[in-house]
Amino acid sequence: MISKLLIVLFVFLFSAFSVSSSESSQNDSIKNKADKLIIQFFGGATCGDCMEIKHSILFPAQKSNEEKIDLRIYDIDTDSGFNLLIKLEEDYNVKASAPITIFFPDTFLTGKEDIRKHGSRLIEYYLNNPQKWMVVSENVHLETEKIAEKLAQRFKEYSFISILVAGLIDGVNPCAIATMIFLVSFLATKKRSRKEVLVIGMCFTGSVFITYLLLGIGAFRIITALDQYRWMSKVIRWSAVGFAGIVGTLSFADAFRFKKSKKTEDIKLQLPKVVKLRIHKVISGNLAGSQLATGAVITGFLVTLLEAVCTGQVYLPTIVLMTKQEGLRFTGWLYLIFYNFLFVVPLLIVMILAYYGMKWDKLAKTTQKNLVAIKIIFGIVLIGLAVFLAIAT
Repeated sequence: MISKLLIVLFVFLFSAFSVSSSESSQNDSIKNKADKLIIQFFGGATCGDCMEIKHSILFPAQKSNEEKIDLRIYDIDTDSGFNLLIKLEEDYNVKASAPITIFFPDTFLTGKEDIRKHGSRLIEYYLNNPQKWMVVSENVHLETEKIAEKLAQRFKEYSFISILVAGLIDGVNPCAIATMIFLVSFLATKKRSRKEVLVIGMCFTGSVFITYLLLGIGAFRIITALDQYRWMSKVIRWSAVGFAGIVGTLSFADAFRFKKSKKTEDIKLQLPKVVKLRIHKVISGNLAGSQLATGAVITGFLVTLLEAVCTGQVYLPTIVLMTKQEGLRFTGWLYLIFYNFLFVVPLLIVMILAYYGMKWDKLAKTTQKNLVAIKIIFGIVLIGLAVFLAIAT
């Protein structure tokens, strides 16, 4: 059951869009000769690469050949656009699909690099061969089962391992772990019953999940909106590359320093002392009263905002990566839900262990014992995000 649900949720993740152009088999969409060359372009409405292709190749060709070209642009973020894309991929026998795609009467181009390289040449070829102009039907009748089958196929082709790893690593971020340790120790000093620990743990975790998700959705929408400006798109992309690379390098340095000194104060990538004190004050102030559920929700909200300065080190580059990959942008909110669930998994585990009597000092010792490994893995994930953003967008 879980595997089937994941197939529906995590379509299009971290796709390495292959570039291909090939003659298709005779398809059902072709009916008869047309008066104009019909070009069908599929992409996202706010996709920076799509905007570049439209303004550098498609629009100039259409403007200089207004009486010869019928340019049809479809937004794959809509159901109708996505369904038509799947239908044409079937008709044209597309083996390696990509959300940025151009269909000509009897061939196609997939992926931004292939379109940039061959788009203008193919348009010129068809303009010089009007006998190849064909009427293309836009009537789409796809069964739900067929769409689900297509989604499952793409899920197999693409991998969500990177987001899975990023979400889990963000959840065991030393900043988040430090807050968990203080929370568990605070509950222990107040001698809360197991039932009270469970209520606080579930409400706190739920509040963290919702707050972090809303922060992610807000960042996703802002970055996506800015991405339609090509210069801004490049600024965001390379800023994320630089940020992830620098933080990843600092994480490796932290691992080296801590391994040598065994002193947590030598770690550079951690919450500032003033923020830590503020988090401790929020936890102490809201979980000391009798309104446990309300206090836990408020605490989760405020603590998540305060921690964002540290936990965002992984979150922000991952969101940028989602906006740069059309497959991720298409159902980005689903991936954000998945990422945020993974983010709170370690917190859920700690809360459950606290319910069963785990002591805070044991959690602290376990964390310190594995801190070098955590920092190294944290650095690997960030460097990996930086590399992927640099070469795959």
